[in-house]
Amino acid sequence: MPTLIVAVWSVSYLPFGLLWAVGGPAYPFDAGRTGAGNTLLDPLPAAAGGAVLAVSALVAGVLAVLAGRGPLNRAPAVVAVALGAGLAVLLPDVRIMMTAGYLPVMLVAALAGQAEFSMIATMLTWPSVNLLILMAAGVSLMLLGTRALIAGAGRPGSAARALRVGQYATAVAVAVPVVYAVTRFGWLLGVPVGISDQFLAHIAEITPIGAGLSTLGLIGAVLTFGLVRPWGEIWPRWVPFLRGRAIPAKLPACSALAVSLPVTSAGLMYVRKKLTGEQVGPAGANTELGAWLPEMLWPLWGAALAVAALSYLSRRRHLVHAHRP
Repeated sequence: MPTLIVAVWSVSYLPFGLLWAVGGPAYPFDAGRTGAGNTLLDPLPAAAGGAVLAVSALVAGVLAVLAGRGPLNRAPAVVAVALGAGLAVLLPDVRIMMTAGYLPVMLVAALAGQAEFSMIATMLTWPSVNLLILMAAGVSLMLLGTRALIAGAGRPGSAARALRVGQYATAVAVAVPVVYAVTRFGWLLGVPVGISDQFLAHIAEITPIGAGLSTLGLIGAVLTFGLVRPWGEIWPRWVPFLRGRAIPAKLPACSALAVSLPVTSAGLMYVRKKLTGEQVGPAGANTELGAWLPEMLWPLWGAALAVAALSYLSRRRHLVHAHRP
C-alpha cells in the first residue's frame, strides 16, 4: 500500500508541480509571503515552489519503481526517509493539526452556540487538503525507507533498553500536553495563567476551543502511558470481547506516530514564526508568555511521542522473538 500511495502521488503531483512552476492556477501555498510563512514553501515564489514539488514527485516516483522491484537498498531507503520527513513533518503547518484536533472541538462548540459553523469551512480548503495529501505521501515514503533500514539492521535491541528509552520519552510526551492544558483550562476558568488580565478578556470568547483541544491532548497523554504500561499490551477487562487478548503492537505505535507528525509540524511552524518575530496566535499574543511558550514545546512533544512509539514497537517485537522456540 505505501508503494501504491507514493506512486499515485508522484504521477499526480509531477504534472501539477510543473504546471505551478510555469504559473498555473490553484497553487496551494502563499507564494512569496514576507517572513517565515506558515509552511517552508510560503516565502518562495510559485515557480520555485512548483519546481520543488515537481522534483520531489519525480524522486518519489523513482523510489516507488525501485520499491516495486523489491526492498530498497540502504541509499534509496535513506532518501525515502529524508524526503518523507520533509513532506510529512517539515513542510506542513498547523492546519493539519487544526483539521484533526480543532474540527471535532469546533463542531461541538458550533452546536453549543459557542462558535460559527462558517469557521469550520475554513479548515477544509484546498491548501489544507493539499497538506493532508503531502503528509500521506510523506508517511508512505518514510514507511518504505524505514522498512528497508530496519530489515537490514538485524534484530532490535533488548526489551529492557527499549523500555528504558520509552519511559524517558513517554515522560516528555505526557508532560508537554499537560503544560499546555494547565494554561488553557486556567483561561477557561478565568485564571490568567501566563498572560495578563487584559489579554484574557481579549480572548475570552475562544477559550472553550483551547480547552477542548487541551482535553484531546490530555486524553492522548493518558493513552501515551500505555506505551510503557502492561495495559498497553493487553486489552483491559472493561473492553468487551477483547479483554485479556494481546493488543496488536502496530495499533498503539502507529496511532502515536500518526499524532506525532502533525504535532511536530505545528510546533515547527510556531517556532519559525517566533524566531522571525511574526505574530503567533491572536493579536498581542507575542508579548504574553503563556500564549506562545507551550506551542514552542510541541516539536519536543512530537519527537518524544515518536521515540516512545518506536521503542514500544521494538520492545514488543523483541519479546515475540525471545519467546519463540
